[in-house]
Amino acid sequence: MPVEVYCDMDTDGGGWTVIQRRVDGSVSFDRSWRDYREGFGDLHSEFWLGNDHIHELSTQGEYSLRINLEDWSNKHKHAIYQSFSVEDEEHQYRLHVSGFSGTVQDSFSWYHDKQGFSTPDSGNICAEISHGGWWYNQCFYANLNGVYYRGGPYTPKGRGPLGPDGIVWHSWRDSDYYSLRKVSMMIRPRSFRTRLSP
Repeated sequence: MPVEVYCDMDTDGGGWTVIQRRVDGSVSFDRSWRDYREGFGDLHSEFWLGNDHIHELSTQGEYSLRINLEDWSNKHKHAIYQSFSVEDEEHQYRLHVSGFSGTVQDSFSWYHDKQGFSTPDSGNICAEISHGGWWYNQCFYANLNGVYYRGGPYTPKGRGPLGPDGIVWHSWRDSDYYSLRKVSMMIRPRSFRTRLSP
């Protein structure tokens, strides 16, 4: 079955397949293992492409990952990882990510590499506390599928919150309690060469 994807043909020469995007809080990311496996949301606003699709795409060859981040004062930064792949469901969609560069400090690969994926219904306490699906460790330095909080600094909602659950990139403010305004994750073949305009 063909899968519809959103392609970014503008960023850094284009050729990117977008696998995740948060822009306005219109879609809840506090979802089940099945939802994360199959994908959810709207390709034109907020979505998760689906772990099965991300696995199939990222293991077709050698892929790079780019993460775009934007805060509430319109500051833009990005992280690039030379190597990115996700294992299959049998292996909990284990993450392989390395080769960092970018305009922000790395809050992702050094802590989340080699972690399996977990969701609030998969029995992982970090996923329950953080209200999202992600490659949680103990629990996170990056949490791009967390709760969408407007305005940046936030206090977790819910009765007796156990810890941070926003859209966090720890090194942005050296804080787990600053939630970003927009984030996206996109991949492309490492061999991709940008076409220079004539």
